Amino acid sequence: MINSNRARSLLKLPLVLAMGAAGLAAQQASAHGYIESPKSRAFMCHSDGGRLNVNCGPVMYEPQSTEYIGVPGRNDLEHFPSNAQACTGDFKVCGPANGTIAAGGLVRFSPINEQSATRWAKTTIKPGPQNFTWHYKAGHATRYWQFYITKKDWNPNQPLTRDSFEMTPLLDQPWPAGTVPAPAGGKTQHTVNIPSDRSGYHVLLATWKVNDTDATFYSVVDLNIDNGAVIPSNWDTVGAVQPEALSIGDKVKTRVFNAQSEINAKQVVLNIDSAELAKADVWPHELAKKVNTAKQGYQMGLLNDKDEVVPNFGRNEILVKKGSDIVNVMIDKEQAAKPGELAITGMQSEYTLKDGKTELHFNAIAKGGDYTVKATVYNAQHETVAHQQAPAGNTPHFSIPLVGQSAGDYDLVVVASSKKGELLQETASFKLKQEESGGGETPGKYDHVFPQGLSTYKAGTVVLQPKDGKTYKCNPFPYSGYCIQWNSGSTAFEPGVGSSWTSAWTRQ
Repeated sequence: MINSNRARSLLKLPLVLAMGAAGLAAQQASAHGYIESPKSRAFMCHSDGGRLNVNCGPVMYEPQSTEYIGVPGRNDLEHFPSNAQACTGDFKVCGPANGTIAAGGLVRFSPINEQSATRWAKTTIKPGPQNFTWHYKAGHATRYWQFYITKKDWNPNQPLTRDSFEMTPLLDQPWPAGTVPAPAGGKTQHTVNIPSDRSGYHVLLATWKVNDTDATFYSVVDLNIDNGAVIPSNWDTVGAVQPEALSIGDKVKTRVFNAQSEINAKQVVLNIDSAELAKADVWPHELAKKVNTAKQGYQMGLLNDKDEVVPNFGRNEILVKKGSDIVNVMIDKEQAAKPGELAITGMQSEYTLKDGKTELHFNAIAKGGDYTVKATVYNAQHETVAHQQAPAGNTPHFSIPLVGQSAGDYDLVVVASSKKGELLQETASFKLKQEESGGGETPGKYDHVFPQGLSTYKAGTVVLQPKDGKTYKCNPFPYSGYCIQWNSGSTAFEPGVGSSWTSAWTRQ
């Protein structure tokens, strides 16, 4: 542990560090951080942040990665004010373009750039000194932290720009250059003085400028500032409605509980009977209207400055008058049965036999239920020559070796069966041909078929991408850290496919 008194004497600013010795050594491309308390917008999208924000896009898996890289060509959007040179200044002079601040300028995180008075969940705080906590997923030598707040007259229904914020930081806190990294897995606390002339919804922008790369991490926090002038509310929140797209035939209903049991008589049901009503932001508004009209002892919407509940397009709170015996209201969705889907991707029309051998790499993706997926290869005589069953959990990737086969026509038959007896089938036909003599083109060598062996990828690792049949080499440090940043819901760095794959890979 670093002596906190010594750290305070160096900084002459309040700073608490929680770190381990192992964390000080962690210096890698995947080193990231976010504001943990009060919860940042991105962190509220993550399960650890309570999923209070929804429809956030891939940032829900990596709230620590809203990282602006101040090198021309490395970020997905234009630098501000230009991308002609590396970004060495602070937020006032360069960084993410206006309108892309919340996402750190990254296109793949652009859903959290959406800005309106009701889009994001807020944390209520008081004016005056407030502690803000950065949480670090891995270490970086640090240059400084800065905290900015929106102006008194900012418009919460317009995209965040530099003109939205006061350009004098509430806190400009340096760390002696290169002395220690911000701790991997650790935290720093920063005392920020929230102005007494701010009230209601404001956005606080926290930036963390590192000293061992060109990166700056951006974290926005949506705040409701209670300055004491607001009349205390007569309402308690007992639930929330989160927007999501539904389908015609679905049904949404409330489930109301007191301390003893569910109160079925207070249930309100909304049938989704049109494409318009099925939209993510529309049905919550219509459900709120229906609930409020029913007068069952709870209301749905957002509170206005008169302490009235107003239905909202999108997220709505569920509220009861103080003293009510209703302690919880849940939203139950009954979704109409949907037909399953099965798709085969990555198959080629022709494969070359070498010494009578080749290998099929493909994805068989079953959607709409819990399926057992099997793949069988037949030759032209309708004989089975290979068979494979996918592991449990609808794992989509198959790697099937074909041995001792001859040139000719073949069929790949993929069958997905559910526990309910539903059967899906797709067939892909292909040819096998003999290797040409005389030095034909030799397929590139590779270490893994993507995404197999994902956790072992490092600089120089070569993978075969079954979706296009090409090989990709993991870029050198510090970009090699991006090669392992992949899962089925976050594919920005998938070789040849993701929106930012060139940051991690080079096609061979």
